[in-house]
Amino acid sequence: MRRALLPAVPALLPAVPVLLLALAGCGTHSDAVTGDQAHPAPTTTTSPPLKFQDRSLPCGDTIEPPVVVSGHDESLQLTVTSLRRQGSTLRTTYKITSQDRAEALNLPIIDVPPTALLIKHGVIAGRQKPAADTGPDGSPALLYPVGRRPYTKTLPIDSLCPGTTWSDVDKHPGDYQVVVVMSVQSQGEPSDATPTDGVHPLPLLEATRDISTKSQ
Repeated sequence: MRRALLPAVPALLPAVPVLLLALAGCGTHSDAVTGDQAHPAPTTTTSPPLKFQDRSLPCGDTIEPPVVVSGHDESLQLTVTSLRRQGSTLRTTYKITSQDRAEALNLPIIDVPPTALLIKHGVIAGRQKPAADTGPDGSPALLYPVGRRPYTKTLPIDSLCPGTTWSDVDKHPGDYQVVVVMSVQSQGEPSDATPTDGVHPLPLLEATRDISTKSQ
């Protein structure tokens, strides 16, 4: 009986490398999964939503960069044309023009529509009362021929931040400015390319007018 059992021992040895290869194969698969987790597929973005842009423009904050001051080098020129106090409201009229007669303005302006702010020493001291959220605007997009005729609107600054009063504005007009900001209009076709520095805010176009030059 012992002589019959001896040949069976070497017969089991070849199975050991097979088992090791199987285990090695499992280890290779595990490394591949780990590698995928360490190097996920790159994500792409176009215009980041407003909630990712830090563009809520709250009281007591500065206007978050990047900001482009409106000038002749820009395709669109934004200007604050007049300021008029009516009781506890400062009515701010702005104008958007272009030197290029073929230039068109995309309406509605997104992600940050034209917004009027009262600024004291670089800090937001007043703004328009937030409008009620009525949900997405289902109206179709329009192209306004801003290169042929100005686009003009008036915005109210009717909500002062804590610590700011109209009496102080009247007594110290040199401390205050009115700023109108809006999203810079995108040029060309939308792109899905990933920004080299990751998701970042889109620039705001900015126009400023001193309170002391307001219309009476």
